[in-house]
Amino acid sequence: MKKYDVVIVGASTAGSYFARRMAEKGFSVLLIEKYKRENLSPAYDIFHMGKDDMELFGLPKVKEGDGIYAFEFSESAICSVFGNHPKPSSLAVVGMHKHKYCVLMNDWAVEAGADIIYEATFKGLVYNECGKINGVTYEKDGVEETVFCRLVADCSGIPAVVRRSLPDDYGIEKFALTPKDIFYVTLRYIDFEEKRSSRYLRSDFWLYFKSWLAPSEGSDALIGMGACGGFEQVEKVYKLFEKTVRLPAHKVTRIEKGMTPYHRAPYSFVSDGFVAMGDAACITKPNCGEGCTASLVLEDIAVDVASAVMADGGYPTKEKLWSINKRYNNTQGKEFASLMALLGSIIRHSAKANEFLFKNDVVFSRKLLGGMGNGIELSVGDYAKTLIYIIIGLVTGNIRPAELKAVIDAIVTSGKLTAHYEKYPETPEGYEAWAKEAEILWAKTGKVAEWDSVDNF
Repeated sequence: MKKYDVVIVGASTAGSYFARRMAEKGFSVLLIEKYKRENLSPAYDIFHMGKDDMELFGLPKVKEGDGIYAFEFSESAICSVFGNHPKPSSLAVVGMHKHKYCVLMNDWAVEAGADIIYEATFKGLVYNECGKINGVTYEKDGVEETVFCRLVADCSGIPAVVRRSLPDDYGIEKFALTPKDIFYVTLRYIDFEEKRSSRYLRSDFWLYFKSWLAPSEGSDALIGMGACGGFEQVEKVYKLFEKTVRLPAHKVTRIEKGMTPYHRAPYSFVSDGFVAMGDAACITKPNCGEGCTASLVLEDIAVDVASAVMADGGYPTKEKLWSINKRYNNTQGKEFASLMALLGSIIRHSAKANEFLFKNDVVFSRKLLGGMGNGIELSVGDYAKTLIYIIIGLVTGNIRPAELKAVIDAIVTSGKLTAHYEKYPETPEGYEAWAKEAEILWAKTGKVAEWDSVDNF
């Protein structure tokens, strides 16, 4: 009978990282992955990761000539709807081939002692006589296998196959993501018609279109675009983007498509013998959809708590794992919840309002956009300037009353969510009441998919 301390479903970046860290703690770890090793992470070729994040989490390093590394850049800017009034930022970014980096992370986990089984499809959970998880079943080559363990981690991505298979009374939300809860992303790899003397190494982002022009490998650059609702909506916005933003003449060489969650995280990540993380737990940065390093904040907490609980052969009950919820929701959890609530309503503005706010450096300001994610705090002067220009915008007709109301409502709800997540219960006993109040607050936030930038241009 096969036995492990930890079984992880999904061997992409989230699963590999958790496997590595738990194996380093001395636990036996098994990763099961539905894809072949050569087909890992098939959606995109190039992806970007902050160099500081790679250092912070101690991720495997890459270097020029290793077949994984593609480029580095640090110059970027967020632009208005018409590509004007850029708000620059400086963040060292590493571009890599995602499939090859996932393979590297697999090997990194194995190096620490983890085992991986490829082409293994998760079939279900195994429970002990008390109704608590103590293993999984999976199918490989047409044969169903059972492996026993103390902790199961769901790192299966958007399908969340483990979380969604839990019993209804297991204490974990089982919601499935609808098209409105998914950010559909299209990458167009392009070559410029007029060749440049140096390689394109910068990134520009158009917030209104949720689109970006960034470096690439094997082509001159890539145009990325995302939208909730489906790939049809992405194409609809892209047609308007082409007419509105003046890019250098280019031709598209290939197109890739992928998805990332855009939904609030589950109110609880843990239960008896279970933890959810990565895309299966909807851990992505609300401002850009990046999830690779965003998830590692939760994972580091989970490693710290679970390893302590399981150190002497103990079973990781919901009560013993609960501090994972508390610690995460009091830190990154509250920040992401607040930002998602804010963005869900603040995007509800016209192109005219977007240009006005960018031009006058309010709301979409150099200070906020240039330092996004770095704990920037606004001063009394910042708030006063914002208020003055919003009044000017209303008087001149650049901002509509409905747009102002959306911003005010978003700020209020965002603040309430921050305060509510700070009061996340210390134990499972207070969870139901807390979750009920959270539902009321989330119902007041807007969804990105409910605002059509094309129809409201």
